[in-house]
Amino acid sequence: MNIQLNIYGSPLASNAASNALQFAQLCLENGHAIKRCFFYFDAVYLGLDSQAPSSDEQNLLAGWQQLAEQQVPLLLCIAAASNRGVLDKAEAERYAKPFAPMNEVFELVGLGQWAAGFRDTDKIISFK
Repeated sequence: MNIQLNIYGSPLASNAASNALQFAQLCLENGHAIKRCFFYFDAVYLGLDSQAPSSDEQNLLAGWQQLAEQQVPLLLCIAAASNRGVLDKAEAERYAKPFAPMNEVFELVGLGQWAAGFRDTDKIISFK
């Protein structure tokens, strides 16, 4: 089964990113394909490379990085990310910002990638 995960909740204020990560791992273990993980609204904060969780907290970024190593595309909504200062190198240059705080396993994309799930997946599952 081809699945798209949409993650909407802030990684600090909700369990959306944690639950989606666990779900994605279980899907892959059971032979399903994750076509893309689309992060929207405050979920784009997960893409910040500057995260430094304390030793007693789950390192969500590390978990998503491991998922990306399994060829799962991690996509941040470019509008939501830019509004929140989560920029890759090209966007940082575009907005004349001194640094690009986005982790390299993520990609900035438009809402067309979110909508593609309605065409090329069997299930779309949202985490808020």
